Amino acid sequence: MRKRALFKRYPLDGQVTVAGETLTTPYHIYNGTMLFFGGTVDGAAASDFLSREGLPPIHDESGRALAAVWVCDFTEANLGPHHELQISLFTAPHPIAPVPTHPFAVFRALLSHPETQMVCHGLWNNTQRVVRYNAEHLGLAACFASSSIGQSDGQWQFGFADEAGHMIAEGNAQAASRQSPRVLWQMLRHIGLKGMLRLIRSPFVHVPVVNTRSLFSDRTLLAHTYSRSARQTVQYFGPEGRLEIGHPVYARLDFKPDFMQQVDGVNFVYLRPAAYR
Repeated sequence: MRKRALFKRYPLDGQVTVAGETLTTPYHIYNGTMLFFGGTVDGAAASDFLSREGLPPIHDESGRALAAVWVCDFTEANLGPHHELQISLFTAPHPIAPVPTHPFAVFRALLSHPETQMVCHGLWNNTQRVVRYNAEHLGLAACFASSSIGQSDGQWQFGFADEAGHMIAEGNAQAASRQSPRVLWQMLRHIGLKGMLRLIRSPFVHVPVVNTRSLFSDRTLLAHTYSRSARQTVQYFGPEGRLEIGHPVYARLDFKPDFMQQVDGVNFVYLRPAAYR
């Protein structure tokens, strides 16, 4: 697994000391599953959330802002197995025109607009080692959460709670058994020729990630991430699914999921961040 092309191109080439422990860098994920919920949030709330970083959200033509929630079960990583919950907003270094309102608007922004970046705004992990690494080494505002992720009767079920036991996010979604050709065609048609060509030509999925300023990083940073997987399936987020955000800060975003992408056998690299500008 660790000899695959992604890790040959971006190997573990350094060490950092976090809380007295020597750990390798960059951040590697060798196996696991990611549930990527793409959708939109309240446009005014997104602008408020990103104003401290001086960044504009990417809106759709209805005035909603593009956003995502990530639920990850990483079974093999350079920091050991761990879970992750991430709430992300999408931005660009400068304001761009609103994208067409569509369930796959997030894919359109990522694949058809190379300037699109993802702001890791809310981040929780279920091991203190990963929390400290993300905060102290990668400059992310990471927090600890207890978590559960699993399948039952063909459904993904997940939940994250803070140290006081308060629910951060929880939900369920249909586990993917195969890719619907109709859904795939609708997604590809929406992202357009430019997006399809970029997808075909790229050996890895590349997403630039921006942090928020925090206790360990008093400036905005940008890191490049690269991933590939054994299998990906995309489905609309239907009425049988549920994603509830209970965190008092993030609940006001009013996140509305449009689709879920299930990414199995994920390989992922998060490179060391550098100054944003």
